[in-house]
Amino acid sequence: MKNYRMFSGTIILLLIVLLGWNQSYAQNKIRYIDSQRILNEFPEAQEVQKKLDGIRAGYESEYNTMLQQYEALVKEIENQSLLLSPEKKAEKESEAQELAMNIEQFRYQKLGPQGELYKKNMELTQPLYDKINQIIQRVGEAEDYDYILDVVPGSVLYAKPMYDITNRIIEELSKQ
Repeated sequence: MKNYRMFSGTIILLLIVLLGWNQSYAQNKIRYIDSQRILNEFPEAQEVQKKLDGIRAGYESEYNTMLQQYEALVKEIENQSLLLSPEKKAEKESEAQELAMNIEQFRYQKLGPQGELYKKNMELTQPLYDKINQIIQRVGEAEDYDYILDVVPGSVLYAKPMYDITNRIIEELSKQ
């Protein structure tokens, strides 16, 4: 991640320098923002983060409770292994195995990469990001900025369409 930031930052710096030296782009107005600072200081973003932290804490608490139940059952099996009949021991081991599978399923469904916490995060943060991006767009247009960069990920957040050369690149790629 650090290398990506350094690479993207280098590309952006190179872009700024090249645009600054080229006479046809001498009038470009380039500004930047720090999106992390916006998220840290924007009250609505802080509220969303508190909600997400609460949801995460609830899921983690439930997960830890399930783990404690599993550990207690495993300990019980170990302590009573000599006293339990083979059938009862197999039953307890099966119960422990099922509980372990339930724990793993819970972890995946709630805390996994596409789990409920991730979905809730997207649900709560997307409107916030949309709002921030609308403001960036509005400021960019009102102040007549050509580019607005974000120093955190090193990406362009706003650019005048006249500076978009995507179609030209696509045409060149099509010629290949």
